[in-house]
Amino acid sequence: MGSMLAIHLYQQSGWWRDNRTPFHFQEDLVYGLNVDKFGHFYGSYLLEYIISRTLNWANISEESSMWIGSGGALLFQTYVEIEDGFSKWGFDRVDFASDVAGAAFPVARYYIPCIQNTDVKLSYHPSSLLGNPGGIGFQGQKHIMLDDYEGQTLWLSVKVHNLLPEGAKPYWPGFLCLALGYGARDIANPHPFRVYFLALDFDMTKLIPPNTPLLKILGEALNLIHFPAPTLQFYPNAIFYGFYF
Repeated sequence: MGSMLAIHLYQQSGWWRDNRTPFHFQEDLVYGLNVDKFGHFYGSYLLEYIISRTLNWANISEESSMWIGSGGALLFQTYVEIEDGFSKWGFDRVDFASDVAGAAFPVARYYIPCIQNTDVKLSYHPSSLLGNPGGIGFQGQKHIMLDDYEGQTLWLSVKVHNLLPEGAKPYWPGFLCLALGYGARDIANPHPFRVYFLALDFDMTKLIPPNTPLLKILGEALNLIHFPAPTLQFYPNAIFYGFYF
């Protein structure tokens, strides 16, 4: 609830209050090169995790907590989109589709075994946009971390060890994963471009032994973050980073 309240207060004071209009639909498929769409997916995914784990602590079953968390996350994200619909930015149906996908992903992962070998993660390093106005549609609005899309990288992490044949598993550590990353650069300029990465990643649920409920939750929570690791940027050009966050 605290996270939802913080998001509401930020949106209310920074985006909605002085920009009211009749309700309308409006899509933005240009600014941010869809990093914001992936952000909507991750936001719903994160909210589902927070709600479901809170319910787990109240001794509600994992399956019921997952369904309630998914529904609660989508309900809150829908509220945000409707408020956007009454502002000059409009109800973005692509944003909403990303919200739905992010809320549905934990459900799919619960019931489909192969998806259980994937994690969605976020990494962030402040870009030159942070604290500064600029960008299509911002019209003087200062960027904070939530909308510093140039500083965000979204990752799909794969648990390689689980996918290997039995004979190969001893040669690949169970905690070591591979992650595909996506980001954008120069988004406030006329010629933004996409960047793609391939990186080593860590399954924190393997590095932190789940011997107690606190350690189990800690491992799961840290698994929402992509930690610094050797990384290859393979598009639009090849750059190797000893550690990229």
